[in-house]
Amino acid sequence: MTPVFGTPGSHPGMDTFPEPAGNMHRLKLCRSGNYGCGCSRNNRCRHDNNRVNRRERNSNGKMRTSNLNRLLRHTAPHRFLLLCLPFTASCSEGSVPEPCAELPTRTVLVYLAGDNNLEEIGRTPELLRQGWKDTGSKCLIYYDAPQAAPKLFALTIRHSDASSVLETVEEYPEENSSSAGVFGRVLADVVRKYPSDSYGLIFASHGSGWLPCGALSDPTRTIGDDRTPGTTGGAREMEITDFAAAIPDHQFDFIIFEACLMSGIEVAYELRNKTDYLLASSAELLVPGYAPVYPTAFQYLFDTSLGVPQALEKFAGSYFNYIDTRNGAYRSATQSIVYTREMDALAILAGKTTGNTHGRWDDALLGKLQHFDRPGSYGDIPARPRYFDFGQYMAYLAPERQADLDALLRKTVVWKAATPEFMAGYNGFTILTHSGLTTYIEQDEFPELNAAYKKTAWWKATHVQK
Repeated sequence: MTPVFGTPGSHPGMDTFPEPAGNMHRLKLCRSGNYGCGCSRNNRCRHDNNRVNRRERNSNGKMRTSNLNRLLRHTAPHRFLLLCLPFTASCSEGSVPEPCAELPTRTVLVYLAGDNNLEEIGRTPELLRQGWKDTGSKCLIYYDAPQAAPKLFALTIRHSDASSVLETVEEYPEENSSSAGVFGRVLADVVRKYPSDSYGLIFASHGSGWLPCGALSDPTRTIGDDRTPGTTGGAREMEITDFAAAIPDHQFDFIIFEACLMSGIEVAYELRNKTDYLLASSAELLVPGYAPVYPTAFQYLFDTSLGVPQALEKFAGSYFNYIDTRNGAYRSATQSIVYTREMDALAILAGKTTGNTHGRWDDALLGKLQHFDRPGSYGDIPARPRYFDFGQYMAYLAPERQADLDALLRKTVVWKAATPEFMAGYNGFTILTHSGLTTYIEQDEFPELNAAYKKTAWWKATHVQK
């Protein structure tokens, strides 16, 4: 993570960082035991009925069957980091079912694309170990560290004392973890070797939503950021189209973006056939991301007795409650859970208004809209907003459709939360409205970005070609 999980510029190395409260140590590689040698429950293969079970869900998501340049994952000045408090989890532990053969299994891949200036991502595997409970489900962690070759870890149980351990199950040569080819290969390997009824993904790195490489800064950190790509080479970031193409259709029940600016309508539409739910941030994500609540809230993501949206709400709610107790600029967060199966309906409604809108918005109109970025904080020129509130924008375009829009947004954004302000005093902003989704609005100052926007699946789905 970076000071802000996401943007640009150069960030001074973070050699020191407040130690977390409690017994949280740096990553320890434990090689004791053999993964998969436990009870037959952990080895059961339900691959044949995976696809049937994953698609059979109730409406609530339940299975029917079994310088601040370091404060955000996007940007923030280094001196601000010195004010960081040691993280202590503020949420209370909830109960999670014991291993039960009647509950569906779930495999979660945590993909840590950390071969960049997000050094503190290196603490994540240990924090995940502390938060994981053995419910018969599995957790795999792909971690590409700075100046080190990537490894794949599995969380499992050491039978001598029933403690959870991190086991190295795969070591890779130096490679580009922000390459769609590498990401797709890792995902395919995990699905093949760890079959489950349900799959989830946490993608942690830099992020800037749908924007093409170089559009926000250089690098833009669109999705991921790899500074030593090894022999695989390629661009050091993924664009959202390449990320989506690497994921088989209907693969995930949820994707969590531990990255900045990923709750865009363009991102959600691109991933509508890849996952049922997204958890993402409209604004930037302050470092250390979800690290403070992983030890207590990570377990919810494996609780298949809950519907997927309920599990995500428990996890995201724990994070937001933690942030909401901070002071000053540290009390900054936007979180939303998006049900992607409503994306096509939302595109139809949006197309009835934006489809015939070909003009540009002037500064007076743009100034009335809520934005969720901090123009000028990323080396972006011109320093103008690029991430606007989708619900408010649509209401301005077609106030006569407000009731229909509100009803559909309630179905699409099933949970959301935002603090009153974001990064106050650091080129931040007041949050007056938060629909849970952002959108780009074409501006004369961005001719190249406008042209790129017309190539997105969302733009094509919502604009009438004349």
